[in-house]
Amino acid sequence: MEFRENVSDQVRTRYLSYMKNWILPTLLLLYTVSTNAQDNFQLARPLLKYSSAFFSTEMSVEMAFAEPNTQIRYTLDGQDPTEDSPLYTQPVRITERFTSVKARVFSTIYQPSDVVEATFIKDGLPIKSVETTPPNQKYKGSGAMTLIDNKGGTTNISGNTWLGFQADTVEIVVHLPKKEKVKNVLMNLLRDYGSWIFLPEKIEVYAFKNNAFQLVDNKTYKQDKNVNGSACVATVFALKNGIKTDKLKIQLHLVNQIPDWHAGKGNKSWIFIDEVKAY
Repeated sequence: MEFRENVSDQVRTRYLSYMKNWILPTLLLLYTVSTNAQDNFQLARPLLKYSSAFFSTEMSVEMAFAEPNTQIRYTLDGQDPTEDSPLYTQPVRITERFTSVKARVFSTIYQPSDVVEATFIKDGLPIKSVETTPPNQKYKGSGAMTLIDNKGGTTNISGNTWLGFQADTVEIVVHLPKKEKVKNVLMNLLRDYGSWIFLPEKIEVYAFKNNAFQLVDNKTYKQDKNVNGSACVATVFALKNGIKTDKLKIQLHLVNQIPDWHAGKGNKSWIFIDEVKAY
């Protein structure tokens, strides 16, 4: 009887030692790993819902995120959202000419998401018609009127909101119903290196005055190899002091040879345009 009690005591002692030296530290480690994993887990970006980035008078933007116990915060001033930014509770109404919407998801247990951003552009002066260099047949949209239909502003090129070109120069002529004082011209372009879509090397804007087109502004572009993904790039051209005209011409000079850092080096690039506006 005494022998059995001694054996039982030995087993109990070994069991307690095992719990102390192995099981409890393991459970503590698993708890710590789980807690740290939660702290280090980053939320995905919220979804912005809208039919087009272009509008006539006003529009609304919806935001969505499926994870419970999270909040979407947003800004309309170009600043990245923080935990003190406005809380999204209903569709955001947009009325200003150029509005950059930025949104981000926050949680008490996870890292905030990266910022999602979209720029919304209001109509300018009425445009009577537009002419363009013929686009590639694969990306012809609904013809030249694609550039003034208030549709697009997304990076999806499979629809009919973009005109795609692969040429040396693309020329666009915009006709206004009457002579107006034009202060700015806006063009929305796509950059998507993965699809060989580059910004042009140069864009020149001309206004028809005194029976001839006169150069009023131009911009050159650097092809930045450090840019990832696809993005819409809205460029505004300023016509100094404004110019009264009823006709504008835009010339885009494409990248004839894709840079050496790109997989398509030496080939001709593509350019995609989905909207032109005058203000």
